[in-house]
This record gives sequence, structure tokens and C-alpha cells, in this order.
Amino acid sequence: MRVLMSLSWVIVALLAGCSPETPERLSVRAEEAYASGQWAKAIAAYERLLEVSGEDPVTYRNLAQAACRAQDFEYAKTMLAKALALNPSEAEAERCHELQGMVQEEEKDLAGAAKTYRALLKAKDVTLRVRVRSRLARLYADQGRSDGAFALLLASVNERPTDATTLYNLGKLCLREPINLRRAALDYLRQAERLLPEGTRQLKDARNYASRLEANLTRLRQVPPATGDAAASAAALRLAREAKARRRWKSAEEFAERAAKADPASFDAALEWGRTCAQNGHRESALRAYDAALVLRQDSVPARAEAAQLAYDAKDYDAAAGYLRPALVVEPKNPSLADLMARILYSQRRHADARVWGGYYLGLATLEPKAEAAYRKWVESLPEE
Repeated sequence: MRVLMSLSWVIVALLAGCSPETPERLSVRAEEAYASGQWAKAIAAYERLLEVSGEDPVTYRNLAQAACRAQDFEYAKTMLAKALALNPSEAEAERCHELQGMVQEEEKDLAGAAKTYRALLKAKDVTLRVRVRSRLARLYADQGRSDGAFALLLASVNERPTDATTLYNLGKLCLREPINLRRAALDYLRQAERLLPEGTRQLKDARNYASRLEANLTRLRQVPPATGDAAASAAALRLAREAKARRRWKSAEEFAERAAKADPASFDAALEWGRTCAQNGHRESALRAYDAALVLRQDSVPARAEAAQLAYDAKDYDAAAGYLRPALVVEPKNPSLADLMARILYSQRRHADARVWGGYYLGLATLEPKAEAAYRKWVESLPEE
């Protein structure tokens, strides 16, 4: 009789919609509440899930995330501590630490957040690394450390070329001083446009910025010089290269200058003139020649890299960085460019950003063990902040 009565109550309860609280139902309820922005309901569902299923690091982290959304940061920190106390998997622990960094950001502990994010830069999960770099880059950019942020985001582009958030952040960063790379900004924002989900604020911003940039670049577009005597230029350029092969540097410079002046629209002549001037120690003339070459081909990596090295040797570090940044956009995986940027920043006494670029270089370069150990020692001797 008791069995029949118990079954009757269960049937009545089910008919009334009072289904028993299973872990699966509670999990769905919590996820639906979180997705709809009902933070209090999500918190209550996750708390009930812990009561029904017992302690679980993932549930504690989800609870902490809901609490963070509800602006209850103390509770979020407590839940994260409980999650980590359960010795979760490495991947789960990394997600907990990422959330700790986000809580620290919300509480304006920016130094603490940066330290937490830096510790996650070697995480095994590529998606997590990319996310953390974007968070850390934003912190650096807000502190005026645009070059450090630039290196972090380029590292993410190398690992995940189609990450929309990274491309969007790079586009925004390229608009900020001291980088100010308008052409690169437009390129990154247009790439982000194609990847960002419809209806998001980021997509709206990317479209607006890109449209304004296109109009701005059209207005400021440099008109290349008209073609001169192409035949005379080519003949003089050939003589310059022959003199250079014979190590007759003075003659090589004279012929190269003649070639550049005969046809101001010849990129090859301008570049050769810059190189021969540099070889002869005529830095000012060399930089003028490189500038002329860059009017013709703004994205020329050789011209930019050589001009940057020349300016660096002359201790004009601001000019060196200005030449180099666009080259790094074109060839972000070029280790020699990354190394030069690290040395430029170090010479500017911007040691924390030099450390970021040095680390970026180590991620690109293939070095002998002894050389790698020496370079790493130098990088790790630099301050993080």
C-alpha cells in the first residue's frame, strides 16, 4: 500500500510539473539563466547543483563566472579558490586563473591582473593563449605601452591568423600613438569585419573605423613622382651595381644617385642609392634615399629594415622604431626585425616592452643552445613592469 501511495505522489508531482532536480536539469537551468543574463538565477542553480552533485571545480568556476557578472567579486574569488583547492586538471586550472585575472581587472588591481595573465602566456590551450594576450595587450595599451601590446597581438596573429578579436584589437591599436599605422589599421579592421559576428558592437566599430580610415587615407594619399628618363636611370643603376661589385663605393654612390635623379619613380634606383650612401657612411643622404624609396613602396620590408638599422646606429631610436613598425606588420614572423625592435626599445630605456619583444623574438628564432640561453638570460633580466 505504501509503495502504491508513493508512486501516486510521484505521478501527481510529475503531472503538476514538479520534476525531480537532476544534475542534468540543474545544469541546463543554470546555463540558460547565464545565457539570458539572469545572474542571480544562474548563481542559485549552480549552488543547487553543488548540493545535488557534490563539489566540482567546473561548477565552482561557472558559479564564480556568474558571480563576477553580478559584480559580486568577493564571492567569485571564494568560489575560484574552492575550485583550485580541488586540484583540477591543468586546463581547468588555467581557466580558473584567467577568471581570477578578470576579477582583478574589475577590482582595478591592474598590476595583479597583468601578472596573472603573463603566467598564462605559456598555457597549452592556443585559444586561451590568444584570449589572454588580448586581455594583456589591452592593459598595456591603456598604460601607454603600445609596443608591448603590439608584440603580444602579433604573436596571436602568428598562432591564430583568423581570430577576429585579435585582428580588431590590432586595428584599434594601430590607430594609437606611438604606432599610428593607418594602412595597417585599415587592413586589420577589414579582416575583422569579415570574421566578427553580425550584431556585435565590435563589428559596428570595425565598420565605422574602416570607413573613416578609407576616406582619410584617400585624402592624405601621397602622389608618387612622375616617371623620368627610365632608360638613363637603368643604365646608371647598372653602372652603380658594377662599381659596387668591384667595391668601388664612391663611384657606386655617384652612379646610384644619378640613377635616382634620372627617374624619381624608380624604386630600385632609390633603394640602391640608399644602400651605397649607407655603405659610405653618409647616413643623412641614405635616409633621404630610403624615404624616397618608401614613397614608392610603403610596404617594402628591406627599405624599412635597412633605414631602421641606420637610424638605430645613429641613436635616433624614435625614427628607427617608426621605420620598423610597418615592416613588422608585413613580416610579423621575421625574427631579425623582432630582435631589432627589442634592441631599439631597450636603448630607449623602455625595458618592460623590450622584454616583451625579446620574448617574441625567442618564439620566432632558431638559435644554437648557447646563444638562446644567453639571449633568454638577457630577456629575463629585464623588468616586467
